[in-house]
Amino acid sequence: MTMNKSPINKSKETVLPLSRVRTIMKSSPDVENISQDSLPLVIRATELFIQHLSQMAYKVGKSKDSLEYNNLAEVVQTTDNMTFLREIMPRKITVKEFREIMKRKVIEGNEIKTQGKLDS
Repeated sequence: MTMNKSPINKSKETVLPLSRVRTIMKSSPDVENISQDSLPLVIRATELFIQHLSQMAYKVGKSKDSLEYNNLAEVVQTTDNMTFLREIMPRKITVKEFREIMKRKVIEGNEIKTQGKLDS
């Protein structure tokens, strides 16, 4: 008889390391103390969030055998309740696209400076 070792059966075990999560939590200026009871709950909630995000990204992806950054970024950029991650996980752009964006910013910056001089 073989045991099924799916993540669902390991619900009492955590995958993320306790010490690493504690370090990340302590790095926040808003966190003073971390109770022993709260740490496993935060870890489990984080694992469930990662699982949810991964499943959504997998559905968006074209490849059914892999999950790519672009899939994750697309979910983050298009899902309303993922706005807190938008700066952390932007869509990838090419160097050419980046240069065009920077060129537009310089032009817009110069227009603002010019308008300021005309208004004075």
